Amino acid sequence: MQIKYKHLLMITGFLLSINNASAVEVVDKKLEIYGKVHLSIDSSDQDDSSVTNDGISISNNSSRLGFKGELPAGDLTMIYQYEQGVNLDSGSGSLVTRNSFGGIKGNFGKVIVGHHDTPYKKLGSKWGVFSDTVGDRRTIMGASYSDGNQLNERAKNAILYEFKNKSIWFQAMYAVDGEVGSADTGGVDNNDITMSGLLFQYKLGSILIGLANETWEGHSKAGDVDALRAAVSYMFGKSKIGFIYETIDSSTDSQWNRDAMGINVKFDMGSGDIRAHYLVADSAEGATDTGATNLSLGYFHNLDKSKQVYLAYSATDNDANAKFKGVDGGHGDEVATTEGGSPSSLSAGMIFKF
Repeated sequence: MQIKYKHLLMITGFLLSINNASAVEVVDKKLEIYGKVHLSIDSSDQDDSSVTNDGISISNNSSRLGFKGELPAGDLTMIYQYEQGVNLDSGSGSLVTRNSFGGIKGNFGKVIVGHHDTPYKKLGSKWGVFSDTVGDRRTIMGASYSDGNQLNERAKNAILYEFKNKSIWFQAMYAVDGEVGSADTGGVDNNDITMSGLLFQYKLGSILIGLANETWEGHSKAGDVDALRAAVSYMFGKSKIGFIYETIDSSTDSQWNRDAMGINVKFDMGSGDIRAHYLVADSAEGATDTGATNLSLGYFHNLDKSKQVYLAYSATDNDANAKFKGVDGGHGDEVATTEGGSPSSLSAGMIFKF
């Protein structure tokens, strides 16, 4: 048994070294191994006079290792996925910290149960062009002027139905005690805390039109809150331009009663692309000077199908009573600030997928 175990480790290591952007099949489709390495060197300024340690940082940005598979079951297929975050900068990680589930699929679509991104978050991810970098959209989208990024959740205790074809993408999710990091009570899931969400996206030629909503009862930061997000993207060749809008309303915390919008562009340059977005959050209802803007710019160079290097810059400009972060969500090292601050970050990174 010991010899077989060593051989398995050697074979797995060899498979992981293959230069391929897709998952590695270990036992046909029954077991596939995949992952992503995303590291960056950042130079950040929190624009906070009380902070003296601004400067260089090494950031791990949602690097991951996953295992997934499909098992035939008559006319249906059983599916599973275990995905963990791997903190390459600090040397830590734990199992199933990312999208992890079990379920079934067939001609009807698929139904999974577990721990998964909400439909509201998925629409934002699909629209964004700076995912997990210093320019990640979550600095503004799904964030409030005081508590920052909160409504881009990976819900636990979730049931998700999904249907997808060439034109339509639909998701419906329901979760109880759904927040990652919420306390375990030793009893059943807390049904006083619930989340429900829907996503519908339609592809019409070169145009993608999407709409998603999310409703929480008892969210730890936003309370009882409703959020609606609409996104549209137009593809021209390998380039695209997009627009996003969201409106959030909480009956228990007024800082969440606000709108936000943004525009982005990704322009193909052959061996790489130039990206930019501009995001705007309005002041919250009844709270003056609590808006902000974020500008992000970047160049991403493709070394091959599975490897990229990039240079990105992001800057947030807060109104006098707001403290939206310079970097907030996806990127490992966030860049906080103080009220009225204008934090920024310049980042050089690399991404490798297998």
